[in-house]
Amino acid sequence: MGVWFTRFSLLLGIFLSSFSELTGGAELNVTVEEGTSIHINTSAGINTQCEVCISQECQSSVILRNDTSLNFSCSQPENVFTVQIIRDIGELSDEMKSIIEPKEHHAFQKFSRTFTWNLNPPAERTTHFKFSTGLRQIQHTDSCPDKHVYTITSENVTVGRFCQNGAITEIQVKNVGKLSLEVSGGQPLDMKDIDVLLGRAIGAVAVFEVVLPEMSSTQDFFTLNPFPENAGTTWRFSMSHAYYTDVRIINYTVPTCLQPENIPEMRYHWVGKKFLVKPLNVTQPLVETGFFTLVLKNCEMSKTDPLSEGLMVHFQISAMGRTHEQCKRNLPENQMVQMRVMKKDPKSACVLKLDSVILDTVTIASGDYYDIESLDCNKDELELTVIQTIECKEWKNCASIPFSLAFDYKEICIPVVLKMMTWFLHGPQNSSVELQSPKGGLRYCLPEEKCNSNSNLLLNVSHDNPGITVGQFCPKGTIEKIQIRESKIAVTASVTNFNDWNLATKPFLTYLFTQDISEDYIFTVAPKLDNPTVLATPAWASGMKPSSNVSWIINMEPQLKSNLKFRNVSQPECTELQTNIAVQTIVPQMIVYSTKKDENINDVLVPESFYLNMTNCKSPTGSFRAMMEITLQNNSKNHLGIILGIVGILLMIITAVVIWIVLRQKKRNKTPTVPVYNPKAFLPGLHGIPKTQEEEEDPHTYVYIDDSLVYSHLLKNEAENEQCKDESSPPLPDRPVRKGESLVTKGSGMVDNELYGYIQGQSTTSGSPKSPIKTSEDEACETRLCVREESP
Repeated sequence: MGVWFTRFSLLLGIFLSSFSELTGGAELNVTVEEGTSIHINTSAGINTQCEVCISQECQSSVILRNDTSLNFSCSQPENVFTVQIIRDIGELSDEMKSIIEPKEHHAFQKFSRTFTWNLNPPAERTTHFKFSTGLRQIQHTDSCPDKHVYTITSENVTVGRFCQNGAITEIQVKNVGKLSLEVSGGQPLDMKDIDVLLGRAIGAVAVFEVVLPEMSSTQDFFTLNPFPENAGTTWRFSMSHAYYTDVRIINYTVPTCLQPENIPEMRYHWVGKKFLVKPLNVTQPLVETGFFTLVLKNCEMSKTDPLSEGLMVHFQISAMGRTHEQCKRNLPENQMVQMRVMKKDPKSACVLKLDSVILDTVTIASGDYYDIESLDCNKDELELTVIQTIECKEWKNCASIPFSLAFDYKEICIPVVLKMMTWFLHGPQNSSVELQSPKGGLRYCLPEEKCNSNSNLLLNVSHDNPGITVGQFCPKGTIEKIQIRESKIAVTASVTNFNDWNLATKPFLTYLFTQDISEDYIFTVAPKLDNPTVLATPAWASGMKPSSNVSWIINMEPQLKSNLKFRNVSQPECTELQTNIAVQTIVPQMIVYSTKKDENINDVLVPESFYLNMTNCKSPTGSFRAMMEITLQNNSKNHLGIILGIVGILLMIITAVVIWIVLRQKKRNKTPTVPVYNPKAFLPGLHGIPKTQEEEEDPHTYVYIDDSLVYSHLLKNEAENEQCKDESSPPLPDRPVRKGESLVTKGSGMVDNELYGYIQGQSTTSGSPKSPIKTSEDEACETRLCVREESP
């Protein structure tokens, strides 16, 4: 009995379980709002026997328009059925703004459900949606992270599929509009309110309002699906002024149009600018700023081409913050300037624009108004080339002082690197041009050489005819002046160091128009003793132009001589006159070396400043060119004279010192005698050296004492006195007192002292002691002198 009861209980459990699978379990109570219908349908592609049952009537799909209770014949109907909740908003009016506020039906929360709102605007009006959080467009096969997908349609055309939180803030739809929201099963409804208004009439099927975020971002956009014939779509983009947009087409297909000229194109328009039309197969606008509109219109498609595809375009709008530099100004016409700005690398992210058109090279001429922009460009990504013409056709308009060559960077206000500057100097007819460097001269720069690291410029001087070159030069050299017998020349300065931004503003060369000169070229050179100076004929190494001549004026210091070496000389086959090389001193003008063609060219040692002259001939073959080197040396003849002079002076000084020492030693060996009439006479070493007039002026010290007043009473007669006076030395002329010399030594005092009793060993001067030489007449006078008494 117990066994049968157990078996019955098991069979009853199996029956109840089977009945539960068929009935689906608990009953669902559904509330349906007015104007709303709920469609419960089997998901596409699912083959099942599960049904929805209302009042014991089961079927594969139902439409609910009233409050209803229902259940399902399977335990997991959310895997079989989808729920679509449709609401008709009715006809819109200008006075009414509808707010779409979806309400969750908790009975269907496990089901994938679609909320749909049908909107019916009046004829010629549009449905205008406003999204509080914005939408982001996706492809028709994509889904959204929050499992909420919006779809907007216009009649039978899908305008687009979207996710929440995007840059699309408004969409206007022509004709009957429909908004749908798909929510995945098990996902709670999280939809923000959407405003619906009655919009104005539009020509396009749909119009998108897009506000790009103030951050680097990329937005995808897709065209209508399908894209109707002769229909269009419009996008209006706006963004912050600090950000710029790039438009890139990712993928596209075009139909076969009845009229090929009507193939769809992207049509852009910026406020205040002309329309810009771009075919789909070319690069679209890059780095644009501000509000712009994009319009795409389909053509009338051919029905006879079975392979023709519909119009579809997938494009991206990228917004990014960029560094921005811009110039808007007029380039004065009287400056005769042309500026060219060029991207060094066309593939770089740097963008160069002229009048809003992206270019790799921008050219601006005098008289132009230009609007030039650079975006995301480093200072070394853009190169600047400047060409300027300077004219002086009448001598009265030509200044007599040199003018500087420099360029003002203010004319271009975007970050660029100065690469090259060219000046065309045009003087009066039959004039010459004189060039000088205000910063330490110039030096030859041969083609195989480079300017050193301290020089930032390489100068190329040529005739206005580009085929005739004078030469290229570096700053800071021994060439002081270049004179060219040509009224039109070109000077090109190439920058070798791009780090010096102020280089162009510094005058590096001066020019002056002068009267015609005798030679084609004249170089004034001042070689230095420490380094050799290299000279080369014009247009090295191509050769001088036929029948031309060149002179170098070599200026040297007088104590120097130069060794002139001919390092490389090439001569042509002359048809008439031969080439000539001559060296001639300047003062006096004398030829010290001359050579013709077919003669061996030797080095020359020139002892002074000189001219180096060369003349080319007319030659059908070959070229005349020469390279020289000047090395300065000390002039030995001049040095020998200076050395001998110095040695002679030293010998004279040594001899004078030796004589003075000997005489002084003799004086010290003799006993000095004091004159009778001067009891206060000083002795060497007793009272020290007599003071000079500047140190102490003694009113009793006399510059000059007349002998006739002091000694006349000692003479026997006037005749003898006169005889003695005649025989004595004539009085010395008065001379100014020298420092260290006593007043008593002036005039004829020295002569008198020597005549009247002073002897060797005592002197009234501070100079060297003297030994008087006595004649026979002197001795006679001394015998006639009486014993001298001291004056009262």
